[in-house]
Amino acid sequence: MEKCRLLLTPLRIGGLFLANRMVMPPMVTYLAEDDGLVTPAHVKHYTRSSGPGLVIVEGTAVSPEGRFSTRQLGIYDDRHIEGLSRLAQMIHKNGAVAGIQIHHAGALAFQEKWKPEPLRRFIKYWLLAKQQLMISRLRHIQNAFESAAVRAVIAGFDIIELHAAHGYLFSQFLSRSKNWRMDRYGRRVEDRRRFLLEVYQGVHSSVGEKALVICRLGVADRCSRSLALSDGIATASELEKIGAQLLDISSGGGVPKGIRTEGSPFSGMLHLAKAVKSAVSIPVIGGGGIHDPNLAEKALQDDFVDLVAIGRSMLADPSWAQKIIAGRPESIVVCRECRVCYHHTASSRCPARKKQFGSCKSLAPP
Repeated sequence: MEKCRLLLTPLRIGGLFLANRMVMPPMVTYLAEDDGLVTPAHVKHYTRSSGPGLVIVEGTAVSPEGRFSTRQLGIYDDRHIEGLSRLAQMIHKNGAVAGIQIHHAGALAFQEKWKPEPLRRFIKYWLLAKQQLMISRLRHIQNAFESAAVRAVIAGFDIIELHAAHGYLFSQFLSRSKNWRMDRYGRRVEDRRRFLLEVYQGVHSSVGEKALVICRLGVADRCSRSLALSDGIATASELEKIGAQLLDISSGGGVPKGIRTEGSPFSGMLHLAKAVKSAVSIPVIGGGGIHDPNLAEKALQDDFVDLVAIGRSMLADPSWAQKIIAGRPESIVVCRECRVCYHHTASSRCPARKKQFGSCKSLAPP
């Protein structure tokens, strides 16, 4: 398909061969049971979502206390390996490289239970304050990431992604407004990123010969006083220096004003990815608001990214990538960009999926 020539171009990263430049990014489905085990609904979801050269399984908790939801997948116990192995096998069967995102929510753990709103704010700041005192716990958390990475390799994953975006643990350390530490993990950006770099090095030492270790990095917050883009880019450069061969770029807590140029067809998130791509020499994944394959192709043509993350569009139509490969982009069922995405609250109500799968119960929380 000539219009999507770059999108369908293979890419080799390290020892891995990606058949195309489309990426299904990690998107939590809330399909797990309380014990974090893979369910048949997970298998169905990842079976349907075939076509991208890289599929990254949703944020998977490295410790039970680090989950943001009781419905989150887990990788903190050997019991999780069998189910995760089924997902890796299915992704490989569909012709993709299999990645998994490993995750700790930090002070946002179990946020679903924080009601009403005043209590939510109190607990959030209490946990942030407590986090500042967890000096002895940092090694425990690092060990949890390393153990999770070993389990991911046993399960058959090719790529292990550390989640350092979206306001979770590593984002909290990177943010000046959330990191109140006065020790070697706080104050200056060199100190605030130290924990992320130490965990990355620990994971890389544990599994780097068997899997590619990458990072989903939130490089800026909406408020530059929390995390300035310059600090995020510097962190991306440090990750490259210590061995990262691929970066998945996002925000920490919203996109800064002014990052998206006037009249640009691309989202602010893609502009963040472009800023990082200009500063590093390794491939960059970026996404945000990509529903039209022509826009995905243009992001590659304009050198914004090396790989395009197709997120909500693949929730709306799991065959999005397959239809590009088959030369049938006109048959894509387009995401309607509902003001509140039903994916997280009532996926059976997603208009696009309803059109294809009826009630869409396969994505409803168990």
